[in-house]
Formats: sequence, C-alpha cells, structure tokens
Amino acid sequence: MSRMRYFDGPDTVRRARQCLDDAGFTLDAVTERLGTHAFAHLALGELAPLLRATRAGDRLDTLLRLFVVGVPVSLVEARAALTPLSVEGWETGGVVAVDAAEVTSRIAIRPLGEPADWLIAHDFARPAETAIAGDHVLGVSASTMALAGATIRRDISTAFDLGTGCGVQALHASVHSDQVVASDLNPRATACATLTMEINEVSNVAIRHGDLFGPVDGERFDLVVANPPFVISPSHRYLFRDSELAVDELCRQLVRSAPVLLTDGGHCQLLASWAHVAGEDWRDRLGTWFEDTGCDALVLEREALEPSAHAASWLRQTEPPGRWQPEYDEWMAYYELHRIEAVGFGLITMRKRAAGSPWFRAEEASQDWSMPCGDHLGAAFELADFLDGSPGERLFDVALRVAPDVVLDERAQPGPDGGSEPRGWLVTDRVLRQTAGLRREGQVDGVIAAIAAACDGTRPLGAVFAEIAAAAGTDASDLTRAALPVVQRLVERGLLLPAVG
Repeated sequence: MSRMRYFDGPDTVRRARQCLDDAGFTLDAVTERLGTHAFAHLALGELAPLLRATRAGDRLDTLLRLFVVGVPVSLVEARAALTPLSVEGWETGGVVAVDAAEVTSRIAIRPLGEPADWLIAHDFARPAETAIAGDHVLGVSASTMALAGATIRRDISTAFDLGTGCGVQALHASVHSDQVVASDLNPRATACATLTMEINEVSNVAIRHGDLFGPVDGERFDLVVANPPFVISPSHRYLFRDSELAVDELCRQLVRSAPVLLTDGGHCQLLASWAHVAGEDWRDRLGTWFEDTGCDALVLEREALEPSAHAASWLRQTEPPGRWQPEYDEWMAYYELHRIEAVGFGLITMRKRAAGSPWFRAEEASQDWSMPCGDHLGAAFELADFLDGSPGERLFDVALRVAPDVVLDERAQPGPDGGSEPRGWLVTDRVLRQTAGLRREGQVDGVIAAIAAACDGTRPLGAVFAEIAAAAGTDASDLTRAALPVVQRLVERGLLLPAVG
C-alpha cells in the first residue's frame, strides 16, 4: 500500500512552516491568546471560549482558527494569513479545503513546545455529536505525553517508535538518537508523522508503513517505544484504539516479540493494559508474559478500573451519545465472558540482558509522577544491577547516601499526659518520600529513619549499622536481620543510593 503524504516535498513544507513562524505560531503564543485551558476546551468540544479569544481576526487568530480550533475562515483572511505559500498551494498539499468563499483545514497543526518549538500534525478532536473515522489520527493526548515523559533519554544509536501515530515519540527520540524508525499500520498516521518530521526539519527519522514489527524485520535498536491500541474491548472500529486480538493479547505479544529487536542493554517501553482475571493475581499473570524473554521487566500499574469505568471512559472519548448504550452493553458482556474484574493500565519497561538471570517486578504506582521521570526508570535497572553485585551483608561495604530528592515526612499526635511534665508529640507515622521522578514512598520506623539519616555517603553501611545498634543498645545481628532487607528495598526504589566517588 502506498503511503499518503501532505505537500509535494520538504521545500514546500518549509514555506508552510515559514508562514506559521512569521505569525508567531508557538505554544507560548497559543497559550497567551487562547488561555491555559485551550486544549482542555478542544478535547471537550467547547469552542466558544476559543472563538471569542480569536475574534480580533489578526494573522495569528486566523491560523489558530484554521489549525487549532478547526473552524472555517474566509478566503480573504486565509490568503492574508497563509502566505508565503498560496492558498492553492496549501490546498494542493491536502492540508486545507476551499469551498466557495471559505477555507477549512483538513488536519490540526498543534504547537508542542519544549524541548523545541515543535509542531505536530494530526486529526481534529471529535465534535460531541459526531463519530470519528476508523483511521483517525490522535493528537497529543495525556498518554502520549506520559510515555514521552517516562522514556529513558540517553544518547543512543538507534530507536524504533512502533505505532507512531502523529509522530510525537519519534520526534522526542530524534533528539538523543542517531537514527529513528517510526512505523504505523494506518497510512494516514504515516502521512501525519511525515509532515510532523518535515515541518520540524527533522532528518534522522524514517517513517515506514506496516504492522507491528514487520517494517523493521531483522533490525536492532537501543530503544523501542510503543503506544499501541491497548484498550480491552470487543470493538474493532478504530486503528488507534482497538486490536484484532482478544483481551490483552496484543500487549502480551509485543512483550514477547520485542526482545529480538533489542540490542544488549537496550530498553523497550510501552503503555499497556492488562486484565485482572477472577481468581488470578494480576502480577502473577503478567509475570508469565516475560518468561524466557531474556529481559528484566518493571511493570508500573498506574490505575486499575472497574470494567464499567473502563468502558465508560473510552466510549465517552470516541462515540457519539447515540451509540453509547448498545456499545456499553456489548463491552460489559465481553468483560463478563472473559471473567475480567478490573482493567489495569500502566507502563512496561524492559531491558535486554547480555548475561545473568532476568528479574520481573510489578507494583502499583498510582501516585503522581513528576515529569520527566525517564532517568528514574533507567536508574531502577542500574540499582538492581548494583544490588545483584552487593548481595546480603556485602552491602555493608558500600557507602550509601539519601537521594537528593528524598524527604522524611512525619505525622504525630499528642502524647500521653505527662503529669507535671509538658505534654509532647508522639510520632505515629514516618515516610521517606521522593519529591521528583516517580515520587515513590517507603514507610519506615524510627530505627530505619535514623539509619537513612546517617547514610551521608562518607562511610560504609556496616559502620552506620554498628553506630545505630550501639546507640539503641541493640544487638548488631538482630538489627541486621530486621533492618538490612528494608535498606535493600529503599535502595531498590531509589530512596537510598550508592555514594559516587
């Protein structure tokens, strides 16, 4: 199947970009003109605030109405705003349609902002009362930005963006990768992604059409990222949302197939959904996905929704009200058939091992993450390597330090009446908490809090334990049995780190 494209080549795209640049079409300008809630209004189909904000009708207003709000403008306004490329040039390029005295954009062009003044080409959001096409190309969604913010960003040779959509993940990967391949089954998505690359003058991303790993058969990558159609439902209507495979089988197959594409030490990161099946622990069920893959795996479950909430959420986003009830009943019957008690959603991160025994960890991670957090995820694998190399009491030979983004929160309540002594406060709860990245937490008692405080990176952990045991009048071996596993867990979660240098 031949791939669609917008415009006739990079030279014409550069003229289109000049038009947008000359008008100050940037994220800052959009936010200043339309307000900080502009994209929330768009997602909900609330155009009135955006039309009022662009009523003055200057050049930027016209471009915002065309490419962000998605409403027609007059031909006279369009001719003035779209220069140096003529309206006819935009029309021939497939970006706008001209109908009598009006011009309408066929696609949205959205400023993305940092780390550059990027522009993203995609389809407009669905009006509230209408259906969207099966080959609809999503724009910059919450999941898009979540994956971009959680991706491990290290200088690498090669990256692969599977199911690129409008090209956001490939665009981010282009900054720290020598070469990027981005593919999609949807020809309209590859057209949008091609325009996204060309309008940003990104030359190290190759856009390919095809399904799953077919477009990169035999190639190897240091990073694979994917935001696949992970929604668990009986529907096969939308390429961006639905899989032909049952339940969560697509995500399982991606996990099983990704390792052959990875270089040793390479990472695969994907957003995924998985079923919580009656009578099965979701962690045990997911653990089977990674058996014999040769990869370490960290699964972070961001949420687990009841089937009714999962169905309602996606139907609300994709279907007009008239299709709601029959669709909802079909979805709920599907969940009952497959004994699905909840639908989990989260981030899977894998690392291909060159040697040694792979590990698997799955944890609930519904806390707010501070983006970007890719460095924290990368560190999780490095800290696992460190603990493998310092098992048990061998950790006593290492100097540890509290991670720079960690604080100790304490909760206290009034203590017992002290008679003639002033009544004080009794600490009832202590939590070590990250203030950046994954923002993990670890509940500790007074002894562990004291050990953590003494870990200043200047002396080995064994000396810290000896000091704390002496101060508490506790047998050192008893302290080791009770506290060492907790300290290891704090290291695993990045709350304590090996000292550098």
